Formats: sequence, structure tokens, C-alpha cells
Amino acid sequence: MKMEEEFVGRRLQYAELLKRVASQLESDSLQIRGKKIVLPDEDMEYKISHKSDFGANKLTISIEWLDRQS
Repeated sequence: MKMEEEFVGRRLQYAELLKRVASQLESDSLQIRGKKIVLPDEDMEYKISHKSDFGANKLTISIEWLDRQS
């Protein structure tokens, strides 16, 4: 399942979005489209990447993890 939220704005607005997401990560209250995202406390892979192709740029910040089986 893929859930996304999209925003268009300026660099400072994106910085504010990152601050809000960081605060939600710290307080374990991250939500995407109203659905709470539960992250584990360990074994997460963090990535930051930049891609430039014919003048089109993409900056991606991601976290990946596997659900633990009970």
C-alpha cells in the first residue's frame, strides 16, 4: 500500500515540513493522510539521495524497515 501527501512551495516551507515530520517522529505521532505510521526503534535504514537528469532534479529522503513477525 502506498500513501503520499504532496506539497508545492518554497525551500523554507519544505524546511518547515521536515521540522514537523521530525517532531512527529520524536513523539511517535507520524501520520500520512490521517493514518498513523508505526516505526520500530531499531533496524531502520535511512537514505538521502539526489538525482539530476536533463535539468530535472529529485531529492529523496527515506526510511526503510521490515515489519517484525510476532
